Amino acid sequence: MFLTRRLFLGALTLSLISLTNYPYKSLANSQLSTESLQKFSTKSQVNSPKKPDKFSLCPTKLRVINAAVGTASPIDVIVNSKKILENVDFRQASKYVDVAPGNIEVLFVRSGTRSTIAYRTFTGAPNSAYTVAITGTLQGPSGQPLFNESPFVIPEDLTQPNPGKFKGRWYRFSETSAVIDFRISKSSSPNVDETRITDLIPKTAIPYPELTAGTYNFNPVLPDQFDPLINNAFNPPITVEVANQQVPAGVIFDVIATGNGLGQAPNSLLLTTASTQTAPPDANGCNQIVQ
Repeated sequence: MFLTRRLFLGALTLSLISLTNYPYKSLANSQLSTESLQKFSTKSQVNSPKKPDKFSLCPTKLRVINAAVGTASPIDVIVNSKKILENVDFRQASKYVDVAPGNIEVLFVRSGTRSTIAYRTFTGAPNSAYTVAITGTLQGPSGQPLFNESPFVIPEDLTQPNPGKFKGRWYRFSETSAVIDFRISKSSSPNVDETRITDLIPKTAIPYPELTAGTYNFNPVLPDQFDPLINNAFNPPITVEVANQQVPAGVIFDVIATGNGLGQAPNSLLLTTASTQTAPPDANGCNQIVQ
């Protein structure tokens, strides 16, 4: 009995000594386990595939402007070997169409034929919009965003105008280097309420400030002048302007100058327009066009 009690007390003493000599052993194992989990978690995060940018799901939007005075005929447009537009008339802008982002090869051919007029390759970003304009031989400025010779590639802004407003661009795709201004005036008070962009460089696309919806005149003028240019190539002569144009709120209203200089028949200077109605972005943030 006495021996048994001494053995029991001895075992208890050894246990207490063991705990006293190694008080952090259990805690150390716990820390090691936590660190291992953290390393595993970090490694797992590194190896996990990143979520794609939501805009990468959006298509590229593309339209063309046919300002090719050399042919002055309707064109078909082939993108990456697929015909996407047909019979885009001379002086006209097409509607926007969706194409796959990335390398975009644009081929212009005479409508209904395989006769190539022009060709351009560029990289289109997701959820971006571009105008590809085929023009005459007059070159553009060296600082053109993507190219300085026809066909031009111009990035577009399809964001909605502010409430009650419209916006747009003036496209100077005519074949003249004369110094001109672009003038927008209210039809009700043309010599009082005006917006003017001065000294336009040939073969450029210049945005004008947002304006309140209403009725306006759009026309190129000589510097410091108010009267529209007169095209003497026609009988009777034609005023080069878009007059009494009702422009609603929420649209992108573009004005396009095409043709040769004044008085140079048969494809002399005229103005045409293009109106694009946009909508709020969809659930992925992609730009939306109503018409």
